[in-house]
Amino acid sequence: MTTSSPAVASGSGTSDDLAEAARVRVDVVIVNYNTADLLIETMEQLPSGMPDSVDWKVFVADNDSADDSLERLRAGFPDVEVVEMGWNAGFCRGNNAAIRRGDAEFVLLVNTDTRLFPDTLTQLLQTMHDDPRAAVVAPRLEFADGRFQTAAAGAPFTLRSYLTWTTGLSRFADRWPALEGVYTTQDHGRAEQVGWVCSACMLLRRSAVEEVGLMDERIFLYMDDVDLCTRVRDAGWTVWHRGDVRAVHFMSGGALRKPGTISPYTVQSMTSWFDRRYGGWRSVALRGAGTVAHGLRGIRNGLQYAVHRDELSKDRSVMNFRLATYFVRPAVAGPLAGPAPDDIPTSGGTLHHGGDSQHDSQHDSTKETEEES
Repeated sequence: MTTSSPAVASGSGTSDDLAEAARVRVDVVIVNYNTADLLIETMEQLPSGMPDSVDWKVFVADNDSADDSLERLRAGFPDVEVVEMGWNAGFCRGNNAAIRRGDAEFVLLVNTDTRLFPDTLTQLLQTMHDDPRAAVVAPRLEFADGRFQTAAAGAPFTLRSYLTWTTGLSRFADRWPALEGVYTTQDHGRAEQVGWVCSACMLLRRSAVEEVGLMDERIFLYMDDVDLCTRVRDAGWTVWHRGDVRAVHFMSGGALRKPGTISPYTVQSMTSWFDRRYGGWRSVALRGAGTVAHGLRGIRNGLQYAVHRDELSKDRSVMNFRLATYFVRPAVAGPLAGPAPDDIPTSGGTLHHGGDSQHDSQHDSTKETEEES
């Protein structure tokens, strides 16, 4: 991973730079699937993270939630534009449908289990301002207790970067950058250009993503961020990880995940994407490396459980053994195709203005990262 423009890399740009420029418009996009409480908490917290210099509008794509998400959303936030998918369309289709409804220069993707700090968006926009070729910018993600969330950014996804991560060589990447792994494990605390960043909180430049195409709808969930970041980089745009800017990501792989379980899509989406981009012997090698790496971790965690009898080691052992099997088992059948995006009905829609006190008073489709492996 490399750092370029001094102003961007040091974070020396300030909110004053944005204030002096024309007002910025941001479309906030949220995908929801049966996460009513998290969705409402997200909506209540959003105004505190919106700078006064930003005009913003929220689009919520709902994947046919069976809970009371939409009832509570419409009752408490009537200005939100709701995109009812009508079925569980997945993370990518949901985001794309909502993105198409807006027209702002920038799009902020926010998961229902993500929380912004007051300066998060300001700093991400500053990077867009400082680097006109920046297509994607994301902050440092942390858990609710402040711990750094690894695997939320990384080097370009190649066989080499995956192997340096699985073998542990990526821990020496600060000394030898060529060893940077596909999942970042070091809390660098700096702004740098990377291969990909996590879509749990991601600022997009609309012109860039429209040039390369929105999210790949063949992906139900997971790997959406790696794919999009790879395509914008292929087209000559840049991807930034602001390690000096924070956002909280509760992550469904953490406290919200049922112990001992992990979705098969975590591996299936990875291997399918890798097959499309590389294929051949590299795909065979990736599967072999994933099976061995997670199998060995499962054994290690199992031995830790045998000694300490702690539930965390037990959970990680079971989860890693499951991941190891996902690399060799047949693919899980995905959902059937649904309605075309242009046929999806919407409702509501009012532009928010930063600093508007009336709003200040006021999915979980996250990637199961390798954080807990």
